[in-house]
Amino acid sequence: MRIIYNQKYISDFNILIDDPAINEAVSYWGKEGIFLKSSVDLRIFKTHFGSISLLYGPRQIGKTASLKLFLSRLTDSETVIYTDCSTILHKADLYDHLSKLIRGRTTLVLDEVQEVEDWHLALRTLYSEGRLKDCRVWCTGSEARYLLESGERLPGRRGEGKNIFARPWSFREFMDFFHPDFSKPYQSILFHHVTQAWLDEQKIDWSLPWKEYLTCGGIPHTIGCFITKGQIPDAIWAVYVDWILGSWSTVRTPERSLAGLAKRLMETMTSRISYETIKKGTDIQSSNTIKSLMDLQEDHFSIRVLPRYDLQKKKFLPAKLKKIYPIDPFTARIWSAIGWNIRRLYNESVPPVSLNECAFATQMLRSEENHVAASYLYSEASKSEVDFYFQDCGFELKSGGKPTPKQKEILKQCPQSFVVTKKTLPLMAYLVGEGRAA
Repeated sequence: MRIIYNQKYISDFNILIDDPAINEAVSYWGKEGIFLKSSVDLRIFKTHFGSISLLYGPRQIGKTASLKLFLSRLTDSETVIYTDCSTILHKADLYDHLSKLIRGRTTLVLDEVQEVEDWHLALRTLYSEGRLKDCRVWCTGSEARYLLESGERLPGRRGEGKNIFARPWSFREFMDFFHPDFSKPYQSILFHHVTQAWLDEQKIDWSLPWKEYLTCGGIPHTIGCFITKGQIPDAIWAVYVDWILGSWSTVRTPERSLAGLAKRLMETMTSRISYETIKKGTDIQSSNTIKSLMDLQEDHFSIRVLPRYDLQKKKFLPAKLKKIYPIDPFTARIWSAIGWNIRRLYNESVPPVSLNECAFATQMLRSEENHVAASYLYSEASKSEVDFYFQDCGFELKSGGKPTPKQKEILKQCPQSFVVTKKTLPLMAYLVGEGRAA
């Protein structure tokens, strides 16, 4: 097998996977455990030859490491090519690089491919020349809009190519990996399989693993440190602070203003809120600027904006008021660190934030579906809201008390619905989350 790693021929896959992120993961999970606990389920990458697929998601979540692990166990390719596209400046250079290397049945990974302007044109040319008919191509990126828009113009996508979202680990994955004795009785159950009465009858107490998940979120890097060391070092926090602030590197807004926006986001996380209202808690003068800044963060996967869904019209409706969540609980804590201008001792200094809704929203992410599939429900008639609507099911989260009569009316209109209490929240989060069942 020919192996080309960043334009150099290498003798074996050990060189490819001698990667700081993989080596650190080995220290957490062991040499075999890294394949089971890879950021992305490695089975997803076994696509057909002749296909072009996209892997996208937040920075520092393990996209590159997962693909390298997949490549290291390949047995069906004559040539393996891994290229970091940040070292390529032009689409013509990308075309020349690949045209010289592709030979026989080839698996090709183009990492952070959006760094090459008009990269998709190089692949189109190779495809039209018949050079990709025996190629399995994976392109990765950490910025949604350009990667997906360019990817849609690629050939070899319909029916064969995949769009994979490298999401944070779900609570189901967290429990199956680290508390399998607790989760084993529930591993074959999904939320569509159960009723409210069944949920209320369960006697389990998962409050401690839920607290762990709220602390470290679904990011493998942070979980590894937390599981093995009992804390998340300041250096890891700084990596993710730089990720969020770096997503704003193209704008000229002062950092104090960005910090004010981050603080305002966390203060309003569980509410429906307009960009104008967010602006009032900052020194930013324009709600259009707020929108642009939030769009940048959504494109870089640090937040998700939940749309409003209308049960009567059965479609998403534009709404001035948004529900905006960080993509997972640890990311929410990063936003808090930025908002309160914390520079060190993050674990001790980040103010306490209610993260139950944010963590529950994370469970609705799916690897092979649009990552904004979840929504919230709102009735103009009754001026009442239900927290989440996902796969024809309504979820109202209650830490105490019961739904109002107006909320009950909305829930009755859902094909399926649950009122989730503080006691049942971890189990319902597990049932909603996407796991790794065969």
